[in-house]
Amino acid sequence: MNYFERPTPLHEQANTEARQHFAEHLEQFRANCDAIHNIESNLPATANEAFGAALQSSGCVIQTDDGTQWQHAVDLTKITSVCHRRTSAGLEFAVVECLPMKSGEMKDVLNSGHDAKEVLETFARDQRQVLILWKNDVTAQIREYLEEKYPHQDMNIVVESFEIKMARDIARRETLAQNQSHGVRV
Repeated sequence: MNYFERPTPLHEQANTEARQHFAEHLEQFRANCDAIHNIESNLPATANEAFGAALQSSGCVIQTDDGTQWQHAVDLTKITSVCHRRTSAGLEFAVVECLPMKSGEMKDVLNSGHDAKEVLETFARDQRQVLILWKNDVTAQIREYLEEKYPHQDMNIVVESFEIKMARDIARRETLAQNQSHGVRV
């Protein structure tokens, strides 16, 4: 991308149309970035809350699709929560995803382990990778949309502007989370 190139009126129009066409995707992306940021910034407190719930053996029972029973401890997002169970090896924690389906809820363990903080860190790291894949997918969809809408026009500056904004959204939230974990306020 030529960073000194100014967008033409056609580029501006294409950007506006793409933003409107993909508004729901972009909003969901931002909401997920915010959710991961919140998880990362509250990670120690959430891990302590999950451990406290495990010590009290509190929480409703969730049975995952593999038949394993977990006790709910803390909600992370609308569809994920930290759960716990007692095993012969001690307490085990998991991030469980409950996806509403027409045929009922699909309940799946995304990751598990014996340290609540490590389970949450792994979940957040995995979700960051999902955000990167999602950014790449949305960018590819925007490129395809613009190629169809504006054949024989170079719309790279528009596509790259979306890619840069989404990458900054991921990086900004990651930087904030890293700074907060080191006790630095932004």
